[in-house]
Amino acid sequence: MSIDWLGFGYAAAIAFGGFMGYKRKGSVMSLVAGLVFGALSAYGALKISMDVRDTSISFLGWSE
Repeated sequence: MSIDWLGFGYAAAIAFGGFMGYKRKGSVMSLVAGLVFGALSAYGALKISMDVRDTSISFLGWSE
């Protein structure tokens, strides 16, 4: 089982970007969007870490 470090790093960057938008400008939408899409990206990275062929959540339901 290989861990998708790139995917988890991407998810953390999205969540961190949402947090920084909230901290700097007080944008609640940035915080919510960053946390939601960061969590979805982290879930996709987790699914890929468990099964390399399971990319359905990473492509938003589009499969081969």
